[in-house]
Amino acid sequence: MATSNFSETLRLQALRRADREALVDGDGRWTYAELDAEVDRHAAALRDAGVTPSDLVGVLGRNTATYIFELLALSRLGAIGVPLNWRLHPAEQAYIIGHAGITGLLYDDDFRDVAEHVARHTDLRVTVANQQEVIEGAVRLEDLLAAQPPGVRVADAEKDSDDIHRLLYTSGTTSRPKGVIHTYGNLIANHRAQLLELELTQADRILISAPLFHVSGLEAPGLATFVAGATMVLTPSFKAPDIARIVAEERITGLVLAAQILFDLMKLDPRPDFDSVRYLLFAGVAPEVRRRVKRMFPHVRTIDTFGMTELTNGACYMDAAHEESKLGACGAPFPGVHIRIVDEDFRPVPPGVPGEIIVRGDKVSPGYWRDEEANRRTRRDGWFRTGDVGRLDEDGYLWFVDRRTDLIKSGGENIAGAEVERVIAEHPLVAEVAVIGVPDERWDEVPKAFVILREPAPEAAEEIRRHCLNNLAKYKVPKYIEVVDALPRNDSGKVLKTKLREREGLG
Repeated sequence: MATSNFSETLRLQALRRADREALVDGDGRWTYAELDAEVDRHAAALRDAGVTPSDLVGVLGRNTATYIFELLALSRLGAIGVPLNWRLHPAEQAYIIGHAGITGLLYDDDFRDVAEHVARHTDLRVTVANQQEVIEGAVRLEDLLAAQPPGVRVADAEKDSDDIHRLLYTSGTTSRPKGVIHTYGNLIANHRAQLLELELTQADRILISAPLFHVSGLEAPGLATFVAGATMVLTPSFKAPDIARIVAEERITGLVLAAQILFDLMKLDPRPDFDSVRYLLFAGVAPEVRRRVKRMFPHVRTIDTFGMTELTNGACYMDAAHEESKLGACGAPFPGVHIRIVDEDFRPVPPGVPGEIIVRGDKVSPGYWRDEEANRRTRRDGWFRTGDVGRLDEDGYLWFVDRRTDLIKSGGENIAGAEVERVIAEHPLVAEVAVIGVPDERWDEVPKAFVILREPAPEAAEEIRRHCLNNLAKYKVPKYIEVVDALPRNDSGKVLKTKLREREGLG
């Protein structure tokens, strides 16, 4: 029998909690028995479409029940799932599909054009249309499901803890997205931590508004909801009024909120009905904002966190006992997670002294897919080097100090400055370029590009912006493009982005 396959959880819950509500998607509701049966049907359908245990399969869709069925079905079959960021440009999707070696694609109607583009430019073998828009060579999921006999069962593929469950591509700090490997063991460690840290029970009703291509949608607590026997409620909307309505109607007990959604919720009049909510999980907001949230919802546990895709979500959550006394801290490490702060020579520093945050434990990804250089750069002596700066206090609580230099965090998404620079540098008018993040009232940060032109061109900024729109996801396109005569450099000729930040008043 399989030992580590996550989909086994559904078999157990279908026995123990057959009639309890497992999943809600708008008007659609599934008990645990029904969820397990749907995963069997979808696994059989995808198997009939040609998906095998050796395949990597991309999923391109919004937060729907079908997305959940497909992710769990891929696990049941033993294939590797690759949730794809639907905000990316088709050229970026094609790069990821080619780099990963994805052979199957499951897509929603909204992304028909993207599916058509990647089908032409990659080596896809199996393409499944989740809804009605069927591109050439694809099969319709509805037809595959209709062909399954009543009560069809598919055995859970046998998996060990070191086997790969999925890849999540993240922008990181390099010019190309990197595929973060999540093993079945990573999932087990994270789900155990989520149950302990969030005190999840079968009475919980967890709202998933973060996209399911993002680690916060999948794993905070995400799939751990099913391990607890609780109810997952999906929403594809990021609008504060929609979130507030669903929280009230579905009696949500816990949710993750991106900063901009949190800010919008706080502006709603009348105040949202959050009486059922036990906890709110968010990161990157100022202590005063946290105080305002607590004044609005005094009964709600407000949880800060330090996490990243490479850590299968968080390394720590702020506990309820210290959310006031250690306001501004990210919390103490999860069970099974070790955090250390080191100097430039990789030596541990005393409490209170800032340094690089390094992490080890069962939640830490074993590495990046097909990127040995990145693996060498970020791993040392069993530790994962985050590149972020923080400090530990005397009690072992982590305090975040500064982010990785070239990573721009905009609206909950990571943007690699190097990736934007690579695209801009391809424009024939551009001689040199440097990109940094600058503050933005709504999105926290947005990219700003400093460009040296090969020759004067009055419309250069607009032409470069159009070029970016044709090659990058919209959220990566610089909001500001400034033409300059020179870029600040050190003696070795390296561009000093610190000087550019100082010029923008960012210290």
